[in-house]
Order: sequence, then C-alpha cells, then structure tokens
Amino acid sequence: MVNALYTGLFLISFILLMVLIVAFKKRIAIFYVLLFSGVLVVNMGYMQMINADTLKMALFANQVIYLGASFCPFFLFMCIADLCKTQVKRIYQAFFVLYGALIFAFSSTVGVIDGYYKSVYLVQENGISRLVKDYGPLHTLYPVDLLIVMLSAIYIVVKAIKRKKDVSIINSVGMIVILAVDNFAYLAEKIFKADFDLIPFMYVFSEIAILYFLRRISLYDVSSISADSMIDNEEFGFVLFDNKLRYLGADETAKNWFPEIRNWDMDAVVSNIGDSRLLKQMSLWINHEDNSEAIHVQCNDSILEVRHGVLRENHRTNVHIAYLKDDTKQQEYTKLIEEYNDNLEREVQKKTEKLRSVQSDIILSMASIVENRDSNTGGHIARTSDIIKIFVRHLRDNCSFKEADKDMARCIIKAAPLHDFGKIGIPDSVLNKPGRFEPEEYEKMKEHSAKGAVIVEKILKHSEDYKFRNIAINVAHYHHEKWDGSGYPKGLKAKEIPFEARVMALADVFDALVSKRVYKESFSYDKAFSIIEESCGSHFDPELCVEFLKCRPQLEELYNSYED
Repeated sequence: MVNALYTGLFLISFILLMVLIVAFKKRIAIFYVLLFSGVLVVNMGYMQMINADTLKMALFANQVIYLGASFCPFFLFMCIADLCKTQVKRIYQAFFVLYGALIFAFSSTVGVIDGYYKSVYLVQENGISRLVKDYGPLHTLYPVDLLIVMLSAIYIVVKAIKRKKDVSIINSVGMIVILAVDNFAYLAEKIFKADFDLIPFMYVFSEIAILYFLRRISLYDVSSISADSMIDNEEFGFVLFDNKLRYLGADETAKNWFPEIRNWDMDAVVSNIGDSRLLKQMSLWINHEDNSEAIHVQCNDSILEVRHGVLRENHRTNVHIAYLKDDTKQQEYTKLIEEYNDNLEREVQKKTEKLRSVQSDIILSMASIVENRDSNTGGHIARTSDIIKIFVRHLRDNCSFKEADKDMARCIIKAAPLHDFGKIGIPDSVLNKPGRFEPEEYEKMKEHSAKGAVIVEKILKHSEDYKFRNIAINVAHYHHEKWDGSGYPKGLKAKEIPFEARVMALADVFDALVSKRVYKESFSYDKAFSIIEESCGSHFDPELCVEFLKCRPQLEELYNSYED
C-alpha cells in the first residue's frame, strides 16, 4: 500500500510537470519547470528509498532526494520573484545555487566525514525501508537555507505590495504560504521525528497550488494575451531576421501576405532581395541606413504597415522583427479624408474668392457713389486703381522691396479705390467748389483722409482679411503724407509713412497732374514726370519714385487708351 502511494506521488508529479509544460509553455519562466522537475526528482528518490534492499541503495536514494531538495527552495523563491516582477541579481542567484550545491555535496559524504551525518543505518519494517540518521553540525546548513529563502521571499513580496504596480497580492501571498507550508512540513518531520515522510505529499500539494496560481496569472497576463491575440489575428503578422538578414521564422499570416517566405531556408541569408520592398526595408533598418518608424507596402489588394523592432539576445546577436499590420482600411479612410479636405479646401477657396469679388464690387460701387459727389475728379478712382496695378506689379516683379510681395500687391490694388472714401464727409460746398480753395476750405478738405480711415475701418470691421483691412485703412489715412514730413494729417516723414500710402501717393498725384481739373488744364507727360522727379525725396519716397518713373511707357499707354 505504501509502495503504491509513493509510486502514485511520483507519477502525479510527472503528470503535473507535463501539464505545466503543455498548458503554460508560453507564459512561464524556466524556474517553474526547474521547480517541478526538482519535485519529480525528490519523489523519485522517496520511491526508491522505500524499496531499497541495502544500505547502499538507500544512500543512493537519499542522494537523489537531496539532488532535488537542495535546489527546490531556491527555484520556488525565483518563481515568487517572477510573480512579483522583481529582478533578482545574478550574484544572489549564484549564491543560492552554490549554497544548494554545497548542501548536496555534504549530504553525499556518508562514510567519508561525519560533519553532515554522524551515522546512518537502514531499517526495514513491513517491507518498507527507511534511513535512520544521526545528524552532524553541518546538517544545519539545510534549515538555514530554508530560513534565508523564506525571509528573502517575504521581503520581495512585501516590497512588491508596497510598490502596488501590476502585482496580485492574493497570488503573491499564496506563493509565500506554499513556501511556508513546505518548510513547516520539513521542520515537523525533524522535530517530532515522524516515521512517515510528509515532504512528498507537501511537494505535490505545492505543485497543484502553483498550477492554480499560474492559471489565475494567465487570466490577466496582458502581454501574453495581447501577443497571442496578435498571432491569431489575421490582421497582424511578423517575420524574424538576424543581423546578417538570415531568415529566422515567420507566422502564417506573414507567409500568406508574402508567399516567397515559404521558399526561404531557415538560418540562411536571404540574398535575393529582388523587388521585395519588405527585404529592402529590413536591410536598411538592420544596417541603420533608415530611421523611419514605419513604411507602407502594397501587397496585392492590401496596404501593409511595416514596423521594425529588435529583440536583443546577447551582445553580438540581435533578432530583428518586422511587425506587419493590415492597414488597408485606415489608409483608405485617410485617403477619403484627404480627398474630402482637398474638395472642401477648393470649395472654401471658391467661396472666399466669390466673397472677395462681391466685397470688391461693393467697395467699387461705394467708391463710385463717393466720387459722383465730387464733380472735380471724375474717373479719378478708376484711373488711380489702374495706375496702382501697373506700379505694384512692377515693384513685385522687378524690385527688391521686401514689402512688395504678391499678397501686398493684391491688397494695395484692392484698397486703391478706398483712398478718397473720406470725401463723403466733406460738405458739397467745399467738395464741388469750381475753383481753388480758400485756406479754411482747404483745411476742411484735408479732413477727408482721417475721416476716410474711420469709415474704411468701420466698413471692414468684420472682414477676416486682416492684412487687406489694415492696408486699406493706411491708404485712406496717409496717402497725403510727404517724405519730408510736410504732409497731412499726421505730418509723418520718410518710412514712418506706411509703404502702401507711399505707393498710393505717387498714383494719386500723377493722375492729378495729367488730368484736367476745374482749376487747371492737364499737364503733358513730360511736365508731369518732371514734377514727380523733382519731388523725389521731398514729397515722395526717393526709391519708389525712381521705380515709378520706370513705369512711364506703361502709364502713357494707359492714359492714351483713355483718350481713345
């Protein structure tokens, strides 16, 4: 009966080892396997012990028991450390291994030295064999080992619980209880000198409990569950290479996407890169010739996202992994969004242009209404606008003025009709006087520039074209300022005068010179350009003045077209 019991314990420990390997092979550290293997060895030793016919066979069985028992406490400690996600330094691991080896070595010295065993003899009762041992002082090494392991495990668990970071308190405490129960069973045997060995039973109990805890761990092992789900998901795949682009393996999804993988030899350099975008990109990543995080590869009707990762094995060899993801839906969605945005942008541009066109028409209409009140300057707005078009385009295309960019040209051309808007606030008696102004009338007339700025600002208050709004206000406000500071309304000088107002001043004066007014005849082109040239540096910006004079052919052609 007892023989069958110990044999059954041995077989159960073997079955539990197989269950561990098959059920948890993807999710366990090597120390779990070593622990279950150690228990199997211990139970095999006890099975041999009860069937020993001679002292020599019993001593051999005792050595088999110690071969497992000397290291099982350390293996269980490492399992607890793994559960608590604590890295045990290699020097401590080496200490426990050497300590266990020392215990095993001393346990094998029966008949050589009496430090571990003073004496041993074989007792057989009812067909059952067991060793009766008289322990020496060195035997204390084993209980000391159990005590060190127990305290170390408690320290790790307490530290993990305080850290409160992805550690199950129930599982951690449960593993400590397993270790404590095993130690208690061993001490109970020695203290009470029981005739019946409890250790095999406690070890099997411990294995069953550990499997239970491993089952619990697997339920919330996020990394393993995520990895398994990715492997089983047909939207993800991977291919492995080493530093020399040797093929190390791939999952079935990757092989379905890239059928050529099935022809690659394991551990062979994939030298025929050919037109394979995957191999070309992996070669660039492995050789550090590309730092991009990901690329997209067209694969039949699918668009794959390919990312690079490194699984370090040692200082010399790296395993490079190509993570593959079916990104077709996302790319199609992105393309639709881009097309929608492009269409929306075009529609917005059309609407904006239409609004600007409407705004320009309204501005021109209002400017015409204002001009119709002034019987002395008929057509002045239209002519100055045409002059501005010629002048600012010349500045934009032929000069180095940083202000004269394309957008500035657009804004000045659009703002030109607003330069005399302030005349709407000038009394008719002054505005339409058929002759030269008296001093007080001239002062009243000069108010049109400041009034124009206020009116333009109110009209364009809600315009989102902020640059045009500011330029239009400046054109209306400062187009009568002079370079030498003698102008109005602020008496600004030189570059204190906004660029657009300096440009408008030239166009305004030129039209006044070559046009007929009630108080004067039109001047010839020669006289008009001569007056402007003489006013360079006094009335006008000298640099702009020079460029304006260069526009003479186009301006003469423009005014000749008016006469025609």
